[in-house]
Amino acid sequence: MVVATSFSAVASAAGHDEQPSVSITTLPADTYVTLPLSAGYEPRVKRPTLLPALYVTLGVIQAWDIASTSGALKRGARDANPASAAFAGGKGSMVGLKMATTASTIFFAERAWKKNKVAAVVMMAAINGSMAAVSVRNMRNARR
Repeated sequence: MVVATSFSAVASAAGHDEQPSVSITTLPADTYVTLPLSAGYEPRVKRPTLLPALYVTLGVIQAWDIASTSGALKRGARDANPASAAFAGGKGSMVGLKMATTASTIFFAERAWKKNKVAAVVMMAAINGSMAAVSVRNMRNARR
């Protein structure tokens, strides 16, 4: 099919050996051309490798938080966070909550990255640090 299409294009082009005439009109020097917004060139900025690494780290810390919270609850502790206390009773609901919070955090970090790259990285580092601190505290509570 590809070969047949190629030969048909060659055959039709064979009869057109003459060069088409091209006319270039010049505009006066004081004439401005307005290009549509889509015609503007916007260079693609490479995503820093630190940001996806922070996303993966957030997922790992969230899994660690699930394990440490479950361990602390089994030892008789109670969830001090009123927003997540309702989900602490079941493993599935806790996993769903952590998945939703991780996805929304990454979503908002991506939106922030489009406007301020440094702020997105700093925000993710701060969130990861705070979640790690919460998990460490949960692990201490689970040991008691």
